[in-house]
Amino acid sequence: MDIKNPLSKEKIVNSFKKLGKLRIKADHSTILTLSALTLILLIAFTIRLFPIRWEIQTGSMHLSEFDPYYQFSLTRYMVKNGLISPYWPTQWVDKQRWYPDGINMAISYPALPMTAAFLYDIVSALGVHIELMSFCALFPPIMGMLACLIIYFLGKDIGGKPVGLLAALFLALDPSYIQRTSLGFFDDETIGIVAFLLFMLFFLRSVENSRPLSSSLKYALAAGAALGYFCIGWGAALYPIGMIVLFTFVLILLKRYTQRLLLSY
Repeated sequence: MDIKNPLSKEKIVNSFKKLGKLRIKADHSTILTLSALTLILLIAFTIRLFPIRWEIQTGSMHLSEFDPYYQFSLTRYMVKNGLISPYWPTQWVDKQRWYPDGINMAISYPALPMTAAFLYDIVSALGVHIELMSFCALFPPIMGMLACLIIYFLGKDIGGKPVGLLAALFLALDPSYIQRTSLGFFDDETIGIVAFLLFMLFFLRSVENSRPLSSSLKYALAAGAALGYFCIGWGAALYPIGMIVLFTFVLILLKRYTQRLLLSY
């Protein structure tokens, strides 16, 4: 009885040929753009990791300043008791602050600790063992790198790939933004800038007349979601709200009002 070998040489060669056909075709411009963007993101992340040189001797990562420890206490409480536990069913009063009455932690913006606690639960479920404080310390550099990626697409929509790359590079090297997204600076700005850039990206795409109405509606809803996330994460959300109101008002004065603008607004 002849038994054919299922792993014959011909079948293996044919399988590799089929895999070769699945490769992504890209021109030189796309390859250069992706390479430059990847390099910018690596630079952005690496620069924000520089404070780790003071952590090497301790063998673990810590937070910097006072506010990050406030946010960390909220995150730790959510990890132990649930994402909405500081707010419902009973409000958490932290007796370790403002002795003897303590402080009502339910007055805090929930977006940052909820996001960090949610992502930490996912990472833990995937089998990655990392201390919560180390995770929170690494959170700002990751968000800073993500913001550089988002602003690339925003700049690309406005002026093409070169503008997007320059925008990402400028944000990656911006000293004030580096300070607010460096290792250990676990505060509202980490998610606030990301939410702000997402809001601007989605809103500007929603008002483009070249897009189908259904696409504009999707981007308008995404912009609203990003703005809502911004509002529950940082008090500076008042600025983009005022900016969009002014932007819409100016377009009306310039007689450039459209139904698509009303839909997006």
